[in-house]
Amino acid sequence: MDRRTFLQAGLAGLIGAGGIGSGWAQATPEAIPKRILWVNRAQTKEEGRVLYYQDQNLVQDGYYLLCYLLRDVQAEQITRMDLKLIDLLFAMQAWMRTCGIRQPLQIHSGYRTAQTHAHTEGAAPCSQHLSGKAVDLRVDGIPPAVLAKLAVRFKAGGVGVYPHFVHVDTGPVRVWKG
Repeated sequence: MDRRTFLQAGLAGLIGAGGIGSGWAQATPEAIPKRILWVNRAQTKEEGRVLYYQDQNLVQDGYYLLCYLLRDVQAEQITRMDLKLIDLLFAMQAWMRTCGIRQPLQIHSGYRTAQTHAHTEGAAPCSQHLSGKAVDLRVDGIPPAVLAKLAVRFKAGGVGVYPHFVHVDTGPVRVWKG
């Protein structure tokens, strides 16, 4: 078994064993004094390790940079992204790091303007993407089904599993397969 397969199995086992729960996602700010999110935008090749939270305070420049990286790249429009969504992404990435997976989250879609959304095949009419509360992502080497199981464990909102990516949002808790 190669290292990547071993780590995937470990992550899947941790998820299946109940080692990840919603309590971690709701930890007190003191429990995680510094939050850095590593993201890559597939369409633009932009990548950043962004400090957005430190010493119990939001780091404004870091938050704004994440909003930029999660923008509607087709329309070049930025919105304020939901901080709960950013924290969910951070929590997912932190758990992956504990399993030895150190890679950026590959973001395929974040915020969408109404015009971009109207031209997105299969997009839900009232999508959380329209209000900056959703992201479609993948992580190299982790099957979407495994990544989705991780997201579901945080009980932070909706999780959709698609053949090549996972949708996560901070709307009502629900799960679907696309």
